[in-house]
Amino acid sequence: MRLHLSRRGKPLAPIIVSRGASEPERYAADELRRHLTQITGAPFELRETDALPERAIVIGHGAPTERLRPDLRPNRLGAEEAVVECTRDCLLLTGGRPRGTLYAVYRFLHGLGVRWWTPWATHIPRKRDLSVPAQSRREQPAFEYREPFWYHAFDGDWAARNYANGHRPALASRHGGKIEYVGFVHTSFWLVPPPIYFEQHPDWYSLIDGKRRWEKAQLCWTNPDLRAFLVERVRQILRENPQAQIISISQEDWTGACQCDRCRAVEEREGSAVAPILETVNLIAERLEREFPHVAFDTLAYWYTRKPTRTLRPRPNVIVRLCSIECSFAQPLERPDNAGFADDLRGWSERCDRLYVWDYTTNFTHYLLPHPNYFVLGANLRFFHRHSVRGVFEQGAYQSHGGEMAELKAWLLAQLLWNPYQDDARLIDEFLRGYYGAAARYVKQYLRLVANAARDFKMGCFTNPADAPYLRYPVLRRAETLWERAERAGQHDPDLRWRVQIARLAPWYAWLVNYERLEAQAREANLPWQPPADKKTLAERWLQRATAQGPNGWQPITHVNEAGLTPEQFVKQVLER
Repeated sequence: MRLHLSRRGKPLAPIIVSRGASEPERYAADELRRHLTQITGAPFELRETDALPERAIVIGHGAPTERLRPDLRPNRLGAEEAVVECTRDCLLLTGGRPRGTLYAVYRFLHGLGVRWWTPWATHIPRKRDLSVPAQSRREQPAFEYREPFWYHAFDGDWAARNYANGHRPALASRHGGKIEYVGFVHTSFWLVPPPIYFEQHPDWYSLIDGKRRWEKAQLCWTNPDLRAFLVERVRQILRENPQAQIISISQEDWTGACQCDRCRAVEEREGSAVAPILETVNLIAERLEREFPHVAFDTLAYWYTRKPTRTLRPRPNVIVRLCSIECSFAQPLERPDNAGFADDLRGWSERCDRLYVWDYTTNFTHYLLPHPNYFVLGANLRFFHRHSVRGVFEQGAYQSHGGEMAELKAWLLAQLLWNPYQDDARLIDEFLRGYYGAAARYVKQYLRLVANAARDFKMGCFTNPADAPYLRYPVLRRAETLWERAERAGQHDPDLRWRVQIARLAPWYAWLVNYERLEAQAREANLPWQPPADKKTLAERWLQRATAQGPNGWQPITHVNEAGLTPEQFVKQVLER
């Protein structure tokens, strides 16, 4: 049994949205109308009505939905739960509020073959005759907080269409909003600014080697007066930001923990440097939970505070964000290479009702350097989900377009954050075919080449290119051959050719940053020296591609690392060596 939606480019059912529909439900109906018209060529009608025609596509909640399924009221559905139901006469796309109905539309379109690879690349299948089988599906995302933190993923439409709901994308009210943080991270000095408070309250800051200080230091988290101040400071901030769902109360991005007797006693009792911070956050969360029942209070388990506490547990309205910064990202995070982090994640999952993970998916000192973590991302997200992680922040190259394989990684992460038990190898193949077309086979061979070369290497998020086995001469020489073939395969399609050329910036960056060292490796191995070009020519080609205009939705690369090095500065450094 199938429901026929169009025949020979003519619509067979109107799209119905109730007069009482929410803004995201109205937007969902319009998104469906636009996409179905693109797919079929049929001018689908969008009606705002409480009547239910004999055949219809019904979006969201209201009288038509209640006639079809009175049990599917918003208060009976998860906030992001998506429902897709199809009978002989009706297609119902609805869900929880605020975002469930919008996700139902996108899940339905996904099932028709629509793919939103990037803001500048979408696949729309063409089917003048469109019918859909009878079905009844209810889906909820695996994680409550989902953020693939890559620059192009900040586009609001792309984020919504790929089910991301994190704090950074430009998700508007029509998208059903997003998870709203106040602060976000490393907020202790934002909450208690040293220029304002240190002179009057030096005891609010770290005691280090017998002296109170704030430069490269932290707060004295056990100070009773500081704790009382923080309760009122956080109260004031939340009153000024009624949209906030999470507030960050977290350490600065360096060491310098307080060594006073109180702080040390709490650390020693709990076996973790996070204990003084967590005690304070628990106190703030307890004092403010009645006034702000919708707010969670967030802190980090990061670097020197990563270890779980012995007996101290986060309150139910406290989020602990565990960070993987010390890990090797060429291997899955649950493997022996990352045993310490895996043990900490298991420990926190036993203690914490709302455990989030801050994960790292790029090389911050070299955004464009090959970083072959492609085939471990799925395993990591499954590991997180099996251990009750409820939110994931996947930090990538976030300051500029052009991060290494950014398009693949952002899309892949978005799909897996919705459902990590999908076949990630199949998803990678799907993206490569859809985004690179005829060049996909060579891009896939390249990904396998560098990933295999990195398999036994401790690949951090600040890896030095001089140390990496996947950047040695034999590997890059083989990579160059594959990219030559990829460019030839896409040469007759300007869009595909440009996509390949942008992706090729990564191996060329590896050549440029290691040029003399690669020459020496070729000599030592008695191999012919066959670079892509002499260094000056290669640098000029690389810069031209990196700074050229691209398709709508793309901007030229501005950052090659987190510190802000521009492409022009990078090339100048390369040529001056």
